[in-house]
Amino acid sequence: MMDDMKQNESNATGVKLGTKLTLARLALVWEHLWPAIWPLAAVITFFCSLALLDVLPAINGWLHAIILLIFIGCSGYFLIRAFRQFHWPANLAARRRVETASGLDHRPLTAINDTLVSGNNAADSTALWKLHQQRMAVASKSLRVGIPEPDLAKRDPLALRAALALLLVIAVTAGWSDPINRFAKAVTPAIGEIVNPKQLALDLWITPPEYTGKAPLFPLRNPDAKKVETESETPAAGQTVRVPTGSILTAQIQGQRNTHPKLITAKTEIPFEKVDSAYSKLTYKIVRPGEHVLVADDKEVARLDIKVIPDNPPEIAFADEKPAATPQATLRLSFKASDDYGVKQAHLEIRRVYERGTVTGLAVHKVDLPLPALSAKSVNETTFLDLAPHRWAGLPVIIDMFAKDGQGQIGQAKRIRMILPERIFNHPVARAIIEQRRKLSEQPELRGRVLRGLAGIASVPGNFDHDSVVYLSLASARSRLIHDQTEAAVDPVIDLLWDTALRLEDGGLSVAERELRRIQNALMKALAEGASEKELDRLMRELRRAIARYLQALQEQMRRNPNAQKAIEFDPSTMRMFRSEDLNRMLNQIRDLMRSGSRQAARELLARLQRMLEGMRSMQVIRQRGGRGGQRGGPLRQLQRLIQQQQELMERTFRGSRSGQRGRAPSAAEQQAIRDALRKLRGMMRSRRPGQQPGQGRGQGPGQAMDQADRAMGNATRALESGRPVDAVGSQGQALNALRRAGRSLMQQMMDRFARQSGQRRNRGNQQNRPRRDPLGREIMGEDIDTDGIEIPDASSVQRAREILDELRRRSGEGFRPKLELDYIERLLQRF
Repeated sequence: MMDDMKQNESNATGVKLGTKLTLARLALVWEHLWPAIWPLAAVITFFCSLALLDVLPAINGWLHAIILLIFIGCSGYFLIRAFRQFHWPANLAARRRVETASGLDHRPLTAINDTLVSGNNAADSTALWKLHQQRMAVASKSLRVGIPEPDLAKRDPLALRAALALLLVIAVTAGWSDPINRFAKAVTPAIGEIVNPKQLALDLWITPPEYTGKAPLFPLRNPDAKKVETESETPAAGQTVRVPTGSILTAQIQGQRNTHPKLITAKTEIPFEKVDSAYSKLTYKIVRPGEHVLVADDKEVARLDIKVIPDNPPEIAFADEKPAATPQATLRLSFKASDDYGVKQAHLEIRRVYERGTVTGLAVHKVDLPLPALSAKSVNETTFLDLAPHRWAGLPVIIDMFAKDGQGQIGQAKRIRMILPERIFNHPVARAIIEQRRKLSEQPELRGRVLRGLAGIASVPGNFDHDSVVYLSLASARSRLIHDQTEAAVDPVIDLLWDTALRLEDGGLSVAERELRRIQNALMKALAEGASEKELDRLMRELRRAIARYLQALQEQMRRNPNAQKAIEFDPSTMRMFRSEDLNRMLNQIRDLMRSGSRQAARELLARLQRMLEGMRSMQVIRQRGGRGGQRGGPLRQLQRLIQQQQELMERTFRGSRSGQRGRAPSAAEQQAIRDALRKLRGMMRSRRPGQQPGQGRGQGPGQAMDQADRAMGNATRALESGRPVDAVGSQGQALNALRRAGRSLMQQMMDRFARQSGQRRNRGNQQNRPRRDPLGREIMGEDIDTDGIEIPDASSVQRAREILDELRRRSGEGFRPKLELDYIERLLQRF
């Protein structure tokens, strides 16, 4: 049993020793092999790095071939050298390595395999030999192989192996996406293609400047790139191309490596930029016309005769002889502008003139003008400028108008001279406040006098109906001027005094009108600049609120002027109906057009809405003038008096016919007197407009209605003379209706006149006549909100456009789509 255990232990020790010896032999192989193959590995690593970095294909083909030969030669040399230097380690060397690594003395692994010298079989010798082997076996139980130590540092004292490893990491990072193609190009030098420009793929296009809005031109391209099949073939030789000045010519040549293309013009030669060995690119700004020749290694590839289209400066002019003042003291400015590729910006510069126009002030007031789009080629706009609050209002000025195009060129209109519109205040306290405001703006050094003047105005609150807002505004203005003696305090006080005077003059109407005009201009600008849909929706909400406040203030102003309301039988409820039915529908149309992408149509409709609201303000002026005109015997007031007289006469005739008493019926003389007054009024109207009869023009005017009333009054007079009051009532009713139609026509003429002054252009000839109620509360045969000339799509078209827009937005957020498609979708969305 004891012998078996010893035998097993001996076998286990042998297996363990064999494993250690195998590992030791492998360590010795590595220590001998790595120093031998290190130069070969360095050469291969360097070549792989150059291949992945795509360096070799970018150099000359012959040089590329020479470098390849050098790499091959070096690799072969170091491979042979490695074979010569490497020797397979023997078993004894493996035992010695284990003994050395394990720190064993007296070579115990060698002693285990030793045998006793034959012939010496003494018992003492045998026992001593076994004891020696047992000690060696015990010593060999803790064996180690150790880490291989090729000792490469002695062979590479400069640590080039670390630099090569870093270079390889960089190369793998740069070329991991296309390693096979890069290695293929690295081992195939382009020998023989350098002087042969055949089969070059040429792709050329010309991109006009962005401000022109023109698409790129591809003068040499069909659907595929133009190819040069033979040396004698020249694509598009002598082709003439017309491009805007500042266009960018881009050319790409690929297909063969190590070509050297360049662009030759009359003045210079521009080499292509090398992207890689087989791809070259050129970007060139065209500034001069002439022949442009593309050559590759002195072989002509393409020739273009480029004509440069000059970019002329923009033109701008006043549409009218000079801007006109509206009844609201705003400046109605109509202007025309044009440019080859679009007007980018337009503005006014206003300067004060002194000494009867011989001296021009240095201060400039700049006003930006609205444009229908960012780069509209033709502009024909009418805008309203509220310059009445400016300190130069009522004073002579010069006005210069400028337009700028996308290239920065500036065009100027003919200078005009005029007096800026000045607001006339009727309220005595408002006039007094404006007088102090004028002193403060023209002579700020008279601050003390202004303070005393404002104190005097505030000391009598009864003059402004004890309005606490007015009192606090005056107190605030005085406090600012007292506690802030700098010039910076003057402008805020000037604005405050202006708002205070407006409140006294017409309540909140002017403030609401100013806010409405501000929001309208902001919405116009947002539409022209392509603002986001969120921003447009916000401005539309503000516009609705501003219109509601404006109409409320306008209605309140009319209630405060009972004479004007009585002069034209104004019904305030009609204004509510007009606002809800017409204005809301128009605002909804503007909103739908904006959401569907039809921003130009939305802008035109918004401009028409602005003119309509200006016309409503003009109607207020008409009402005020109508009330005052009654005292002077104006036509409108006289016609209103005739309507009242005819109404009273008809009622008396009706009561007399029911009682059956002839004596109680009006006499024919009373009816004839009204008829004579009507004829006199019509004669006066003819004398005022000798070249045109009253009512001449479109539809039924006041003159024709007056003729009908005259005939009906004649019939009523004859019926009364014959004692037939029942027949007279019918004729009098016809006369009354005709007089009312005449009043409406006369009122419409006055509205048209003020509308033209407000820039309102209405086309009524193509509208269907249908009975409805006008803003004055009566049924008329007239116009609806005029959208003639504006291309407003129908509901189905708007819905379809909306669906397309939503689909484009959905696709623009899908990142998996090709970049080319996403860029195209983005360009489409920019148009909306």
